[in-house]
Amino acid sequence: MADDTHFDLEELDEDPVPEIVVEEIKPERKPLNLKPILIGLGILVAGGSLGGVAYLFTAFETRDVIGLMDVGENPPKLSFDLPGRGEPPKPGTGSGLLTPPVAPGAAVPGNGEILKALPDDTPSPDSLPPALAPANAPANASLPPAEAKPDTKTAALPPGDYVAEPESPVSKAFAPKPPPAVDSSGMPTQPNPRAADKPPSYEGLPERKGEVKALPPAPNKEMQKRTAIGDLPVPSPDGKQPWQVYARPWSGPADRGKVAVVVMDMGLDKVATEAAIAKLPPEVTLAFSPYAQGLDKWVKKARDYGHEVMMVLPADSNGTQPRDPGPLGMTNSVPPESNLARLEGVMSRGAAYTGLISLGDKFAASEQVVQMLGQLRDRGLLYVGPGAAPADRTPALAPVTAVADADLFREAIEMRLNQVSIAARTKGKALVVINPRPLSFDRLLPWLNDFDGQKLVIVPVSTLVQPPPAPGKS
Repeated sequence: MADDTHFDLEELDEDPVPEIVVEEIKPERKPLNLKPILIGLGILVAGGSLGGVAYLFTAFETRDVIGLMDVGENPPKLSFDLPGRGEPPKPGTGSGLLTPPVAPGAAVPGNGEILKALPDDTPSPDSLPPALAPANAPANASLPPAEAKPDTKTAALPPGDYVAEPESPVSKAFAPKPPPAVDSSGMPTQPNPRAADKPPSYEGLPERKGEVKALPPAPNKEMQKRTAIGDLPVPSPDGKQPWQVYARPWSGPADRGKVAVVVMDMGLDKVATEAAIAKLPPEVTLAFSPYAQGLDKWVKKARDYGHEVMMVLPADSNGTQPRDPGPLGMTNSVPPESNLARLEGVMSRGAAYTGLISLGDKFAASEQVVQMLGQLRDRGLLYVGPGAAPADRTPALAPVTAVADADLFREAIEMRLNQVSIAARTKGKALVVINPRPLSFDRLLPWLNDFDGQKLVIVPVSTLVQPPPAPGKS
């Protein structure tokens, strides 16, 4: 092992080391190809041109294209000639339509002078009264000197020929128009302006004249049926009807037109109810709301003052702002059984009343009104309001001629009361409904006091209704 030497390693170290050469690879540059870009631009240009042509053919009309072509050849023309256009200026006037008239010898704009505006309300010399017009003033007087201070009361516009500006048809069409005084039926649509005066009030109503005669005590126990919800009216065992027993007796001239007046919604306002009971004539019928409190006391007080009494039957009505009839109201949105329960609820709220009154024309147009009218016939009650039923289901009833204060202002109330007077004279009878408001009572009482001059007479509702047909007759 010791003799094993490697002298050849030194020889190996003297061999040359091979050189490693790395060749640099350069990326190949290709020429830019503009062909796709040009093709795309060509497509965009061609598409835009085609779209524009298509738009012209689809959106433009022939007369529009012709109009565009004519603009270049023919200048636009006015539809009418302006006053003074194309004429030479007259002495003392301006040189054009928009140039103010200038007196002879006065400075004009553009020559170093500023045209001063005059007040619009300055009268012309011709319109001044003789006392204010300057003495011996010529027709075309010149402006006063600059140093003189003209009197503002007698300052006038510069003389000249003025042309009235023609009224534009557009401004005339869009000018504000006052609301019509009456509608198509002749009813006033707004009150007339009047001087401020003391508004009507219940306290300002005149006291009722004459002796107060009370109606007989009521209710009759034989004409009441006890139920789970309260006492309901029924005919007596001998066949007497509640609408006849609880009515106010009346006897009067037969050659006059009969007018019945019903005041609605009694019992809701204490002051209004007391005023109606104490100050309205006893022939006026008072209809109490089923939502009022203490109805037994109110009904007794009304009968003590001689008033015939009814109950209000709330129901669905038409109109732009219909009122909610409430939980006891008759409505088409519930089944007939529910409406029957509500009807009994209204009838159980009071006693000693002749019948029910309703203004619900929407419910009256439905089929359920037949069931309601049949119940009133079975109970021996009368009905005032819209609605119809077969003869065997029709109670004693009367239609409403007018609601006097449907529009709560003086002119409308008086007009409707006048219409009721005409209906009573021509047809022999009429029925008007009114609400408990100071203005309504204030207009009602003078109208009632003039009945002698109109050959009319006021009667309770029970005198005006048509009795129900006998069974088996139509």
